[in-house]
Amino acid sequence: MNYVQVYIEHNSLSLNQTFTYQTDQEVSIGSRVKVPFGHQTLIGFVDAICDQCDLENVKSVLEVLDPEPLLDPELLQLASWMADHYVTSKISCLKTMLPPALKPSSTHRPIVYEQWAMAGKGSGSLTPKQAAFLASLSFPCKLSQLRKRSRTMTQRLIDQGYIMVEQRPKGMSKIVSTHPDHAFTLTPEQKQAVATISTSSDTIFLLHGVTGSGKTEVFLQLAQQVLATGKQVLFLVPEIGLTPMMIDRVSARFGNRIAIYHSQLNAQEKYDQYRLVKENKVDIVIGTRSAVFMPFSNLGLILMDEEHDASYKQENMPRYHTRDIVKWRAQYHGCKVVLASATPSLDSYARAYKGVYHLVELTHRISVSMPTIHLVDMKTQKSQAGLSQDLLDAISTRFTHKEQTILLLNRRGYLPIMRCMDCGQTMTCPDCGLALSYHKKDHVLMCHCCGRTFAYMDSCPTCGGHHFYQSSMGTEKLEEQLHSLFPSAHIVRMDADTTRKKKAHQKLLQEFERSGDILLGTQMVAKGLDFARVSLVGIINADSGLARLDFSSNELAYDLLEQASGRSGRQSQQGEVYIQTFDPDQYVMRCVRYHDYKRFFKQEMQFRHLGMYPPYVYMCTLIFSDSDPARAMKKASQAKAMAVSVKVLGPVEISMRQKKVRYRLVLKARNQNTLHDCVWQIAKAMKGNVDINMYPILLEE
Repeated sequence: MNYVQVYIEHNSLSLNQTFTYQTDQEVSIGSRVKVPFGHQTLIGFVDAICDQCDLENVKSVLEVLDPEPLLDPELLQLASWMADHYVTSKISCLKTMLPPALKPSSTHRPIVYEQWAMAGKGSGSLTPKQAAFLASLSFPCKLSQLRKRSRTMTQRLIDQGYIMVEQRPKGMSKIVSTHPDHAFTLTPEQKQAVATISTSSDTIFLLHGVTGSGKTEVFLQLAQQVLATGKQVLFLVPEIGLTPMMIDRVSARFGNRIAIYHSQLNAQEKYDQYRLVKENKVDIVIGTRSAVFMPFSNLGLILMDEEHDASYKQENMPRYHTRDIVKWRAQYHGCKVVLASATPSLDSYARAYKGVYHLVELTHRISVSMPTIHLVDMKTQKSQAGLSQDLLDAISTRFTHKEQTILLLNRRGYLPIMRCMDCGQTMTCPDCGLALSYHKKDHVLMCHCCGRTFAYMDSCPTCGGHHFYQSSMGTEKLEEQLHSLFPSAHIVRMDADTTRKKKAHQKLLQEFERSGDILLGTQMVAKGLDFARVSLVGIINADSGLARLDFSSNELAYDLLEQASGRSGRQSQQGEVYIQTFDPDQYVMRCVRYHDYKRFFKQEMQFRHLGMYPPYVYMCTLIFSDSDPARAMKKASQAKAMAVSVKVLGPVEISMRQKKVRYRLVLKARNQNTLHDCVWQIAKAMKGNVDINMYPILLEE
């Protein structure tokens, strides 16, 4: 009889402990078990095994679900570190690491299997037709394919043992590049970057390269060196939209021993890719944030593209940052990390500035110069349908020269705000208290926070008026207006509404590359795209990012504008960028105009230092919610009273969630351990009834 210590499937911090069960079944640390818990039957995760126990009336494990452990010692150690570092439950970390089909959860989706035909020894005589049929087969193969050829003959061969049937998890189709690989001649800067990273004894490198300077080719050269030693490589990209392009480049260079992992794969596909890595059947993994938890056995290099991107920060429990996990795993495997960006995060660049990271720079584009930036002052410029005359003229010129345009408007929907012009009332989400957006195609009002939709009403629920504020717009409305301005143009819209379906990102990008004139979209069109014929980028409503009341608003705005500008003129022609702004003298706009990251870094760091914000301090947000505002405020005040060792801002009321009022505290400390200990003290005192975000990029509003 063994006794097992089990974390049950509930994420709550109040249950962040192991529960003891007994079993006489074979079980391993890192396996899932089915256990009774109160009046429920839950899935748990075995954390420890012992042969003695002082407790009485210990309940028994109902079922051992995994004959072998799901996670190796490295990932189990990582889960413990994450739980402590981010002040979260260990089970939430374990769930995050595993694909949906393997999560320790009673609601997980089952694994789908399919039948495969294998060669068998067989007995008995065969007819000439059966013998010919059997000789024509190439094993292993899907049984369904054989049955299509001849169901009767296939079944006869199975009955006689010439074909054996095996159950295998259903897998994805092989990855094949749609473009041939090109032999690149490295620039002197690229050669120096590859040589520096390859030969240096340092572990973490920050590759700061201007847009179009060839960072991806540096990645591929480094990957080639590591793969030649028999080790594995992890490529990380921030968003799904970038994944198809990176897959294409990598598979063209290295063939199909590649696994991909991102949120648009279904549960079965994720399991299939996870299994390929676990069984050492692939050399390279390409994916978004969750790919950082793949079960590598021999990791030799981690490449993190667009390392500044906020998508690398997990928004729900456990709120980890991918960069932290990358550094932990690199230390465990003794491998190198390359963080790359044209606009590095202030945190990373500050570490490189101090020598904590090894800074490697690419200061020039490969083939052409940086695009020319035009700051269009919308206070003085005439506009039509939200587009300045200068931008409209530039778009028309691209049609003449058969060149392409990318337009960035970082707001989806048709009307971002439904405000009655008679009484001034704004239609808001009853759960979140935030403005609803009108989506004309579906004729609904949508909350872009919680995703709820409501039937559109053409009259104001407050005063009955029928006139709504029309001067704001989202990508859906801009697309409609572009069709009226340029009737013959092939316009491709790319936002969260048009990319819901599987492989939509890839299809839209292929459509634009093949025949598109204008690619219109939200921030997903601003990152990583490399199209030879794009010579114009237009940025509409560029000031919107600066309007956020957040310590990181300037950094995020600069990143978006500089990255979007970098999509223009990446091949032979000189690129142009038109940024529509009401404040062209704002320092972020000036830095973008001259592609002057270092000037931006210097000025923004001065602001952060004066305001006591990261990277000069460590920060955490605590959010207390309740249907009763007084109770939420009381909990926040109690937590503030405990936070005597750190600086505290708040409590302040922020937007609702699920019809609950929320109050936020912001905690700051110059010493990381001081902040860490303070937050754990509050979490334990509150028995987990607090939403904790360690080291946030944004302050939740």
